[in-house]
Amino acid sequence: MKTVYITTMFITALLMLTLPLCAKNSIDNLPVSALPLSEAQKPDADETVRVKLTETGEITSITLKDYLFGVVAAEMPALYEEEALKAQAVAAYTYYTVKKEADEIKDYDISDDFTTDQAFITVAAAREKWGDGADEFESKIRRCISEVLGQRVLFEGKPAYTVYHAISFGVTENAAEVWGGEYPYLISVDSSFDKTEKNYLSSATFTAAEFKTAMSPYAEVTNTEENQITDLIRTAAGGVKSASVAGVSVSGLDIRTALGLRSANFEVSFAEGVYTFNVKGYGHSVGMSQHGAHYLAMQGKNYKEILKHYYTGCEVE
Repeated sequence: MKTVYITTMFITALLMLTLPLCAKNSIDNLPVSALPLSEAQKPDADETVRVKLTETGEITSITLKDYLFGVVAAEMPALYEEEALKAQAVAAYTYYTVKKEADEIKDYDISDDFTTDQAFITVAAAREKWGDGADEFESKIRRCISEVLGQRVLFEGKPAYTVYHAISFGVTENAAEVWGGEYPYLISVDSSFDKTEKNYLSSATFTAAEFKTAMSPYAEVTNTEENQITDLIRTAAGGVKSASVAGVSVSGLDIRTALGLRSANFEVSFAEGVYTFNVKGYGHSVGMSQHGAHYLAMQGKNYKEILKHYYTGCEVE
């Protein structure tokens, strides 16, 4: 009996548009510092991007413009402000160039697996999702992409690892605390306006038996009559770095993944054989908050200002 409480507004938004899907929990195959810009990475609107579709294993080749359209359409609600959509397009392109360089030995450039790369949908799938708003939304996103095509987020002249998420905890995470390694531009910044998002808070409940099953890859839960998750250790931003599960230290990211929580920033209580998790934010909270980008755009900030707010010390060129 797993129950997740999600507001009606959230369900409506999911059906009408999309949800930001990029919720990376790892930085596999990436260097600690982003790679330098190579000649092969110079912008080309007609560049062919080889995308691996995880559902079928097929590798499809499309133009850079159509790839970025597919990422923005999948990763950010089309109703968001145009400056936020532009920021998303630049972040997506920057992330693509870093991943392409890091994965150059593969027979594809990037996958559509949002847990390790970026979400992606076809133009047809996007239009079907948008329904009667398809013409308006497609035109809007293509216009935003064309205005920033070829622009990237650079740190000391190198493309940055421009990860992003849906809703922060109210402050973004320092990547070093979440994943380890040093990313001087992925440090904690204010995003307190995310707390005004209607879906900032969420809740999930699990019976003791469900909790035991979900956590079995990480710890052997034998006592189902008492709280088996204790001693939560948090990052400075509030995410759970680790917790004791039946006496075993388990990372907050693993707990989040095992239970399908919206983030690793949670409080947990146990009563009458039921665990209740109250969760803040949506995603890993590292890098750009997509809702935060939308909020800042509504306040008159342009896409460069948004990107420079979330990627400390970076330039957009």
